[in-house]
Amino acid sequence: MKYKYTYEESLHWMRSQPEHSELVELCYLDTDNLVAAKRFTSSEEFAEIIRLLKLKNSSKQLKILDLGCGSGIASYAFASLGHEVTAVDPDQSEDVGLGATSRLSYVVHNGSISTVEAFAENLPFADSTFDIVYARQALHHFSDLYKGLSECSRVLKANGLLLATREHVISDENQLKEFLDNHILHQLHGGENAHTLKNYISALQHASFRNIKTFAPFDNVINHFPESNADVKGRLYQSLQKKLGKVIVSILIKLPPLENYYRQHLSRSCNFPGRLYSFLCLK
Repeated sequence: MKYKYTYEESLHWMRSQPEHSELVELCYLDTDNLVAAKRFTSSEEFAEIIRLLKLKNSSKQLKILDLGCGSGIASYAFASLGHEVTAVDPDQSEDVGLGATSRLSYVVHNGSISTVEAFAENLPFADSTFDIVYARQALHHFSDLYKGLSECSRVLKANGLLLATREHVISDENQLKEFLDNHILHQLHGGENAHTLKNYISALQHASFRNIKTFAPFDNVINHFPESNADVKGRLYQSLQKKLGKVIVSILIKLPPLENYYRQHLSRSCNFPGRLYSFLCLK
């Protein structure tokens, strides 16, 4: 199938449609990427990323690879914590690619951002270069998932961390077709994809990653954003209140196992094409 537009042209179209204004903001696709980067830096999602990567009390400057950096929102967030960020993307766009990320490098005062044009399947870095490889909604764009993840493993230091977030998951080829047929930007420029959960995990194992932790759609706010943790807890409260009343629920709602069970229930019930999963693992 031949597509009419580039990704940048598709995004310009979407920004021009008032009905998509909320989606543009939620996807951090603002015209001003510094505004988007600051919003991401202060988000509940990035706070959870900091927790998972144990960056909160880290005084050491880490070398972080932001793979598939797009307009640089995560690069800015990591650099603002004082880390040395290498932002990689195959797109040089001044709006949605390395040009946009490069602009952010001039407004970061703690750490640093450098940009490199490359595909995941052929990273131009020496073995064992990075402490962390971070990829937000990037794995499903790899032309070869297995080769791309093998490169991620190669450039990570021993015991380095890979955090891949918000990856589209499908159950089968029928769900893949449904997902692509209903993806707004994919209809304009192509480039979207999704894999089965089994395929993601197989590719991670093949790349010699270990201690693979998989986060289902409602296990973590990273996946269920823009619904917040408070929103999920509120849903649980409302559901139980109808059955048990306010007094009992006000006690039960404080028990972590109850919320964990509820999140597991929501994740098991979540089977739509393109549902979001995240992965954290060690080299």
